[in-house]
Amino acid sequence: MSQRTYYAPKGGHPPQTQLLSDRAVFTEAYAFIPKGVMGDIVTSNLPFWESTRLWVLARPLSGFAETFSQYIMEVGPGGGSERPEPDPNAEGVLFVVEGEGVLTLAGERHLMVPGGYAFLPPGSDWQLRNESDAPVRFHWVRKAYEKVDGIDVPEAFVVNENDI
Repeated sequence: MSQRTYYAPKGGHPPQTQLLSDRAVFTEAYAFIPKGVMGDIVTSNLPFWESTRLWVLARPLSGFAETFSQYIMEVGPGGGSERPEPDPNAEGVLFVVEGEGVLTLAGERHLMVPGGYAFLPPGSDWQLRNESDAPVRFHWVRKAYEKVDGIDVPEAFVVNENDI
């Protein structure tokens, strides 16, 4: 099987001589965000995350996303969070696209590399740190968990798509 590669924004600012014509498009059904607009000027920060910035791809009330949010996270060397998820009722998914980070889930350490995927049910005890000397970039999708009578909350799991 060939090694997969994924796109991750690098940020930065274009030179003043560069003609810029890209723009994001938001509709009620979708958002189109070209890579040319994924610069430093549109990054955000989250509380309790150190040496971290993110690009918000979707969030509740942005037109098409009523129940979830999606970020591309960039965690610099030594960065991360001991308290990443402030909402105990949120479930989440992490998908690593570049670099490596250490996910600690219920006290167990998992090295997350490109293709790494973690499902984090509501109330999960997790932290993420970048112990490497290069940034780690990953998608983080968060959603309010919807409990269904008679169905237990799924268990957390960590896999890598290259192992499937």
